[in-house]
Amino acid sequence: MNNDDREELYDMIEDVGTAMLVTENAGELRSRPMTGKLYRDSGEIWFLAERESEKIHEIAEDMTSNLSYASPEKETYISLSGTSILSRDLEKIDDLWGPWAKAWLQCEKDDPKVAAICFRPQIAEYWSSASSSLVQAWEIAKATVTGEQPDSGKNKTFLMS
Repeated sequence: MNNDDREELYDMIEDVGTAMLVTENAGELRSRPMTGKLYRDSGEIWFLAERESEKIHEIAEDMTSNLSYASPEKETYISLSGTSILSRDLEKIDDLWGPWAKAWLQCEKDDPKVAAICFRPQIAEYWSSASSSLVQAWEIAKATVTGEQPDSGKNKTFLMS
């Protein structure tokens, strides 16, 4: 993965903002929306959560997880496969803390019920298109007539390390 690809991916992640965090619970996948912070220097994405929440228990059982980002209006879709670890890193909690966290968690940032999740991506894949849905419809119609592959934008997959 070159630096341009990494920066493009990071820009898309920050532009979309909210991800669906996918964890496993007794053989079933579970997803929930999470808004985190990307640390570009490490590539990690950190989230705040309640220490006794289901997602925390699921991560403790199996660290394998996925983040998926979707913005249909911007034609941007991202899937990150990796691992999540639990943390009480007070510096990260302090950096992530804001009025929304206090309202959501109903406590102060130094409360022991506050936990942080550090997601470390291993594989990234994204799909993006600068074209409008009208242009994309034209590409599909043209491909149907010509038998050629439609230009549907970029799709890249790469290892994050």
